[in-house]
Amino acid sequence: MLEINYYTKLLGVVGENIPYTLSPSIHNYVFQKLEINAVYLVFDIKKEKFHATFPGLLNISYGLNITIPYKEEALRFVRPEKEAEMIGAVNTIFEGKGYNTDYIALNTLIREKVDVNDIKVCTVFGAGGAARAVIYSLLNAGCEVFVINRSTERAERLREEVSQKGFSIKIAGECPKSDVVVNTTPDPNFVSDECVQGKLVIDFVYKPVKTSLIIRAEKRGINTINGIEILVEQALEADKIWFGKRLDRNEVMGYLYARQLVR
Repeated sequence: MLEINYYTKLLGVVGENIPYTLSPSIHNYVFQKLEINAVYLVFDIKKEKFHATFPGLLNISYGLNITIPYKEEALRFVRPEKEAEMIGAVNTIFEGKGYNTDYIALNTLIREKVDVNDIKVCTVFGAGGAARAVIYSLLNAGCEVFVINRSTERAERLREEVSQKGFSIKIAGECPKSDVVVNTTPDPNFVSDECVQGKLVIDFVYKPVKTSLIIRAEKRGINTINGIEILVEQALEADKIWFGKRLDRNEVMGYLYARQLVR
């Protein structure tokens, strides 16, 4: 553990009701391994105190991550980069600029698993904040995107938001024949068995890592991206923004497994 002193940089994650977050474990491990004099904390802020507290954190911190429920609200306080503005959410802040490393991570992971020239139809389950990043990543890969959500009204709002930015998605009741299937909801079983198909299945849930959806996909010989891969890759992209360097994803994942922080 590096000694905390006058020169130690302060970073952290801002959210509400996030005792489960793995971000401090990931980033403090990275700082230690790369010999970066920095410490990463959790700033759990109630909604009624966010507007009074957040500007102060921006002023005293070297860099921040933003998680639920503030990814959209934080846009008002920063100069968003192109992708973050397009998605309508930031999860990383540095020097007054807002970034979306979820989007960056998904672009990387999807291209590692499949040839994007071979994916034409993609189905996304869910219409919340996580869905936005993956939808734009899939659109960027040239995919025709269908969205399935329990609340049709929320899905329609998302479709309208995407349309206003010059893109098109479709709302579906049942999954079409798909090359990529993505679960962005907290429930992996929301994706029915007949929808587990194609070349790639992605599940944002990471507790457990081997969700029922990931297990079903692997049994069918389908490539997968699990929630911990997404979490770690987006965190390492944030480190790269803050300090210009990062660790290897597999090394960090190995650390989390060794510490039994994920299973």
